[in-house]
Formats: sequence, C-alpha cells, structure tokens
Amino acid sequence: MARLCQTLHRGTKVYCNRFFTSIQGAEQMMKKELYMTGTVMKNRVAAAVQKLPTDKAMKKAGRGTSREVSTEDGKLCVVKWNNNKPVLMMSVVHGIQPEDTCQRWDKKLKQYVAVSRPSIVREYNLKMGGVDLADRMISYYRMSARTKKWTIRMLMHFTDLALANSWLLYRKDLSICGTPKNSIMQFLEFRMEVARTLMAQHHSQEDDAELSELSEEEDHSAQVKKRPVVAVPHVSVRRRANAHLPELISLKNAACCRAAGCTGRSQECCVTRKVFLCM
Repeated sequence: MARLCQTLHRGTKVYCNRFFTSIQGAEQMMKKELYMTGTVMKNRVAAAVQKLPTDKAMKKAGRGTSREVSTEDGKLCVVKWNNNKPVLMMSVVHGIQPEDTCQRWDKKLKQYVAVSRPSIVREYNLKMGGVDLADRMISYYRMSARTKKWTIRMLMHFTDLALANSWLLYRKDLSICGTPKNSIMQFLEFRMEVARTLMAQHHSQEDDAELSELSEEEDHSAQVKKRPVVAVPHVSVRRRANAHLPELISLKNAACCRAAGCTGRSQECCVTRKVFLCM
C-alpha cells in the first residue's frame, strides 16, 4: 500500500478496500501524513473485534446500529455498522459522528426505509463508489469455466471488466442526456446485446465466405426443394452497407415473410442474406 501511495501529496486521504487495510499500513501512512479509511478484515483488528458487540447482538439491535472503539491516543478507530449484515471499517480520519440517514431497500416491507449511517460509511461510499461498483457488477454475471489455465481466466476477467465499465459509461452518458431510466438497458440486457452483435458479425463473415464459393450457375430449384430456414441476421448486419438488394425467385409456393409481425408470403429474397421479405 505504501508503494502505491508514493506519488501522493501530504495530507491526502486514501480510501481502500479490505485487502489493503491494516493497522500497520495505517500507522506507516500516518508518518507520511497520509490518512487511510477502508473496510477491514476481522483477523486484522482482533483486539477491536473483542471489544465490539457480536454479529448476533448487532442484528438483534436492528438495522442502522453502529459501535466504535479507538486506540488510546485516539488516532485510529474501528467502527462496526449493521446494514444488511455487520460491516467493519477502520479510519484515522472519520468515525461514527456526525451520523445521518440513508435510504435502503427492505425486503420484508418491500419499500425503502431510512437507516442511520455513520460518517465513516458516508465518506467511504462517496469516495469508493467507482471501484466497488465495477467489482459488484462483475460479480453478478461473471464468466465461469472449469479451467486452471491462467490465460483463459485472465481473458474472461478482462472481458467482464470491459463489459462492466462500458455499461457504467453507457448509463452515465444516457443519464446526462436526460434519457428516461426505463429506456436505459440493464446490465444483463447490455451484455446480451454486445454478444448478439459480435455473433452476428462473426456469422456474417462466415456467410460471405460461403457465398463467394458458390457457383453463379447453381440450380435454384434444388435450393427451393430443401428450402432451409435461414436465421434472421442481427440488426447491426441488416443495416450495414447497401448490399441487401431484392431478388425474385420463381417458387411453386411463396415463402413466409421473415419480417417481425408480418404474416404475408413472398417470392423475393435478399441477395446477400437469402431471407425472404415482403416488398
């Protein structure tokens, strides 16, 4: 942690997650006039945990309950706050006071309720929103595969990271433009749309290669007899370039139009995609 903070100016407040937070690290940073705040593991503040109420007692006391213990010199404190579950935090700058209230969702009441919130939690959420939010979004729909190959795991992780950051920027841009919330895609829908676009581009390249190999003198009647069902390409492929011209094919029985919601029949198909459509 000290190495990561080498370029910071004196008096800077540093916010970090539990992997970096420790008493020894906070004391070393205080000597350089850098002030740490973050969540902390129980085993790193064992003495403070013994003085604080147990998780069971905190849950019994109710949501929003908080307790605090500090060192003898008062330079470092550990706060335990009960939200959905008890959370341990450590800081050399913030404590419980001044408390405020925040809105949190109650599953039993199915509505938002006011919950007391310590100052340390408010400041941490304000400064750590970006990193924690990206980690949380990745955890919802993480790619998983039973492999020990670090290259595959790294590729999947960075793909998840890119998707999460892209969605956060997408949501931020639309919010700034004043787009209604119900018009903004949710994260899962966003991931699915990216996947469909990539798959459509891949399949379009394969189809182009196959079509280039077909002879111009190919018998259309043989195709008509089999008449395989061709998948409708993605919208990104349908609206790309201007090569989607109609071709009239003589059929004994007209084919169903593949346009969404259309019940008509047609003998005209797209030259590029080989999909029948009404003109």
